[in-house]
Amino acid sequence: MRAQLLHLSGPQRGQTITYQKDRLVFGTARGADVRYRDGQNVKPRHAELTFVQEECLFHLKAIEGEVFVNRQQVYEVILEHGDLLEIGRDGPKIRFRIHYEEGAVCKPVRLMLSDAKEVRGASGFFASTRALQRDLVAHSSWQVKVLLIFLVPLIVFLAAYLGGAMTTRRVARQEAQIREGIAQAYRQEVTRIGEQFEQFRTENAGRVSREEIDRLREEFDRRTDVLDVYAERGVAMRHVLEVSSRGVCLIHGEFTMKMRQGEEFVPVTGPDGEPLSLEYFGSGFLVSAGGDVVTNRHVAEPWWRNDMVASLVNEGMVPGFVHLTATFPGHEPIDVDPGAIRISEEEVDIALIKVKVGDVPVLPMFEGDLALLRGERVILLGYPTGLNALLARAEPAVVAEILAVAKDTKQLLLELAHHGAISPIITQGALNEVMPKRLVYDAVTTSGGSGGPVFGPDGTVIGVNFAITRDFHGSNFGVPIQFARQMVSGGS
Repeated sequence: MRAQLLHLSGPQRGQTITYQKDRLVFGTARGADVRYRDGQNVKPRHAELTFVQEECLFHLKAIEGEVFVNRQQVYEVILEHGDLLEIGRDGPKIRFRIHYEEGAVCKPVRLMLSDAKEVRGASGFFASTRALQRDLVAHSSWQVKVLLIFLVPLIVFLAAYLGGAMTTRRVARQEAQIREGIAQAYRQEVTRIGEQFEQFRTENAGRVSREEIDRLREEFDRRTDVLDVYAERGVAMRHVLEVSSRGVCLIHGEFTMKMRQGEEFVPVTGPDGEPLSLEYFGSGFLVSAGGDVVTNRHVAEPWWRNDMVASLVNEGMVPGFVHLTATFPGHEPIDVDPGAIRISEEEVDIALIKVKVGDVPVLPMFEGDLALLRGERVILLGYPTGLNALLARAEPAVVAEILAVAKDTKQLLLELAHHGAISPIITQGALNEVMPKRLVYDAVTTSGGSGGPVFGPDGTVIGVNFAITRDFHGSNFGVPIQFARQMVSGGS
């Protein structure tokens, strides 16, 4: 394993360099391995990157200057493939990658299994599964990686399905809470105004001056304005729940890996000789009458920033779709042309796909200053856990009927659509942070919810959900909606 750096800025910008040394010094000093000119906020011995052979990891340490990893300041950190490094505040930027030399296996599989077993004893099954997956991705041969890509989803399906039922019940309660919250806020404000008016009338009966009447009228007008805001938000949220939700689609994709044989590429096959393919789910939403659907790039191109697939691409393999569909509530799955996918040029996780569909509401996109919405309530729609949540929410008799007929995922989706069992899950939270390329909120979601719309208090879409904080529901992430709006208008 070697450190490979893509220099995004600085004197070596545009170059991808694989370094053979186990220890690299970043700085302006004459002996620095990654050397910069003076005047770039870089110190002589700014930072040090060390490959720890015994543990097969890369350790970055700040020495004399500030270091940022994925826009967060760090002092010491274990780097992962794809991390964004910044040497000094507003200094040179680098994309860190791990280069695997052909045939090199840093950690034996028997040791990976032994470590996973130890993790399971201390932290449980799911932690051990993640540990084993990380080891296999980082240190195994391409044959093992291929099997990993296509078999891991099967291994975790049962656990995800069982968890999906519990998650869905929690989400259903949250949907009811949204409606009740809107009504309760309205009722409370009406009651408060009535009580205060009655108190004022009782205490001042027969001795109310002109000035007091004017003051009362001003207070009444102010409270009426507040009440109007609640009413408007209540209407907007009801519109999201009852109308806009029909514009949120479930995206289902299946792709395979192909390897070169002579002059052509052929699908990678499993032990039975059949092509291996991987299915996945995501979310999207309609934003134009012309059929533009906004989603994440990692949904439209599932191999993008996918470390497992990237390692196979480095082996010379090529990913490609078997099929790609979008299913809106009340409609059958719609085929999507992968050749018509458009990717954002702004280095954000946004893409547009094209569909041909009628009778689906176009979701309005927010056009104001997102910073003014910090602290406001947001609503997130999407399809977290994919089919698991849909099956868990459906009536048991319907599920039994569908499973008796469906032989594969495509047919299962079609049957769910025919039974009117496809609709997005709705969760709510608060908008905690607004950054140039990222929104942070605590509305709950998980895998499958990627690409779903984040609605602001006025019922317009303010962001596109793209990432979650695993094992912690306090921070999930969205791309600000202006990036999607620019794409739709032809700006990207």
